[in-house]
Amino acid sequence: MELTGLTSGQVAERAAKGLRNVTSKTRTKRTREILFDNIFSVFNFIVLGIILFLLFFYLKTRDDRLVLDSVGVFTIAFLNTILAVWQEIKAKRALDKVNLLLARVVTVIRDSEKISIDQSEIVVDDLIQLERGDQVVVDGRVTHSNHLEIDESLLTGESVPIFKNQDDEVLSGSFCVSGNGLYTAEKVGDACHAAEVTSLAKKLKHTVTPLQRKIDRIVEWMMIASILLVLLEIIFDPQSSFNNMDFIRRLSTLVISLLPQGLVLMASITFALGVYRISRIGAIIQKLNAIESFSNVQIVCMDKTGTLTKNQLSVNRITSIDERYNREEAERLLGTYAKLSSDKNATLRTLDLFLAVDEAKLLGEIPFSSEKKMSLISAAVAGRESIFILGAFDILLPAVVTDFREKAERLFEENRLSVYRNVLFGKVSDGVSLDEIRDNPTGIRIEPICIVSITDQVRSDVMDAIRLFQSHDINFKILSGDAPEAVQAVAREIGWEIPDDKLITGQELDATVDADFTRVILDKLIFARLRPDHKLRIIEALKKEKIYTAMIGDGVNDLPAIKAADLGIAMEEGSKITKEVADIVLLKNRFSLLPSIFDEGNKIINTVNAVAKLFLTKNFLVIYLGLLTIFFLFNFPLTPRRVSLINIFAIALPSFVIALHNADVSRTKHFMKDLFSFVIISSLFIAAAGHAGEHITPMFYEINQADLQMVMLSVMIITSVANFFAVALHRGRTSVRLYIWYGVGMLAGYILLAAVPLDFMPLNQLKKFYEIEYLDSRYWGAVALISLVSAVLLFIVQKLREKVIAH
Repeated sequence: MELTGLTSGQVAERAAKGLRNVTSKTRTKRTREILFDNIFSVFNFIVLGIILFLLFFYLKTRDDRLVLDSVGVFTIAFLNTILAVWQEIKAKRALDKVNLLLARVVTVIRDSEKISIDQSEIVVDDLIQLERGDQVVVDGRVTHSNHLEIDESLLTGESVPIFKNQDDEVLSGSFCVSGNGLYTAEKVGDACHAAEVTSLAKKLKHTVTPLQRKIDRIVEWMMIASILLVLLEIIFDPQSSFNNMDFIRRLSTLVISLLPQGLVLMASITFALGVYRISRIGAIIQKLNAIESFSNVQIVCMDKTGTLTKNQLSVNRITSIDERYNREEAERLLGTYAKLSSDKNATLRTLDLFLAVDEAKLLGEIPFSSEKKMSLISAAVAGRESIFILGAFDILLPAVVTDFREKAERLFEENRLSVYRNVLFGKVSDGVSLDEIRDNPTGIRIEPICIVSITDQVRSDVMDAIRLFQSHDINFKILSGDAPEAVQAVAREIGWEIPDDKLITGQELDATVDADFTRVILDKLIFARLRPDHKLRIIEALKKEKIYTAMIGDGVNDLPAIKAADLGIAMEEGSKITKEVADIVLLKNRFSLLPSIFDEGNKIINTVNAVAKLFLTKNFLVIYLGLLTIFFLFNFPLTPRRVSLINIFAIALPSFVIALHNADVSRTKHFMKDLFSFVIISSLFIAAAGHAGEHITPMFYEINQADLQMVMLSVMIITSVANFFAVALHRGRTSVRLYIWYGVGMLAGYILLAAVPLDFMPLNQLKKFYEIEYLDSRYWGAVALISLVSAVLLFIVQKLREKVIAH
């Protein structure tokens, strides 16, 4: 019976009723979701708690300082949130544009014709075509099944394919691994089993990158430090009393200073900037941390066909085995096989160039599967019914009838066919049916007709990736379903000579005992004749050894490995489901993008490292000042408003400038050691410089307490600018002139506020708000001298520290 599908009128009617496959979910966050996530964050709730804490005591005491403090606390939280929202929306827009380049179309039958439409245009009762590698995009019921096998592992976790017959249910999020068929759409849009098909796999695969784990640890440590310091302040400070407003302000200062809100937001901004930059050069980043993830990779596993090679196959030669068939007859039978087969993989598309026998009729078939590496059709050719088989030469050779097996092996060796991708074409001996073969494929006997030797072209830019891996000590392995010799030939073509003892086949892997499996995986470089489950086991073994692993592939057979890897990369020409699951999709299949992505990953790590140095220097400075105040009764010069001023000009804005302009792509080693050694030294110098100003200045001048606090604050701010230079002018960073001008601008701005007696109303209000008192010119000599000595010593010690860390 001919399947006509819906008519144009029926489609329009259903669309008008809202029965289209439109989901409320999108591939990227909506603007309102970005706003909600950033405004209603955990950190902002803590900030709100601090503001309410200050306002409570204001209502109790009517101390105006507390209202202004709450405004200061709000200001920094507001600025951080605005920066994060703006950058995330910018990244979202870039992603939305590049996502349009990755077509998500399905084939449907309408008005008795096959047409391609966007999956959002599907309506209820549409008849949808399903082929190997296609994802089921809406819930439905099978209308026609040609040995249709569906993998529901993204829904259930079980990777065993399920045969689907007519009237069986198929669920969105599953995908076709073998055969083909048609299904009728029953539930569309948000009514589907997996309403957000495109993110379903990513929800099941949540990889926390090494950098994210470091940030999480820093956040935990800072939160613990904040709680401990507050408790110490309450217990040991002799002035601790909730009736003492200076004590209340000091508590608020400690909490707001140690809250790592800015660090987390700047890290998110840095990730978003990386996504924005890479999306502009031609890669689709489907997970925010994917770029940074790539720079942590230790081993890259790559498929061969369609990944290292273009999957643009051509027949190099046909070697006849049975003399009853000359070359022309063999070619016509191959062309007939390709035309009758409903499976249109790359090999069959290549064979489809041959002419077919005029009188040929398909009677049945077993489509190709990656597990069996063969396909069969039953056909009536020139009035005679036969079962033809096409499959990998080395896999089918044991099933060749004895009379021809030795000859096939001899021809293979004499013609040196091992460097090609070879398939064996033949007939199944009479007396067996397709149903019997399906139940027992190992029991067949094959009468061979010919060996078809196929070549593929290595991608011209693959060497860009190979050089990248070699220059950064990243190991790489080839995981292929092809014959060992063919894989070795491709490896040689890319300049990679692999000895035989570094190669292993899937069959040999099956024979490897569990105790030796990991050792074998680590030792071998080429893995041939693999099934999808072999690739998955290899990835899982590497991850079990805590080796950060990437998988690059294009086909359905690569899907389990891509999904399991720490980082999955797919080619644009790959199967639809593989592209949906991958973290990165390379548009136009460009390997040349990988070095840029790798550099951007290093840039993200270096930027977060630089930003964290600025934020944590301030945090450790507050810890030092707090401990000195609690245990030694030293002066505590900070207030919530002064901290917000330091946050804006010495941390938040400088961090944003570094995030926008940092171009350091060197690989960061010893991240935490480098970070905390820098922070401990810098914060110690800034605190020591401040207290030096407090104790040295009275030796030469008579000075009141308010001016002494301003001396201390001024010295710490100027030394903090020197600390910014120590971070921003690190080796490998560009935009040096910009950083210098920014630092000079910060100094000039502060000196204008603190040293120039201007009677200008807005300026006066700003000074009053941030508690900046005019500091008489006679004290600036001491401020300048102490700041200069501190800055020079800070630079010298930091340079020495860098050399120690490097070695």
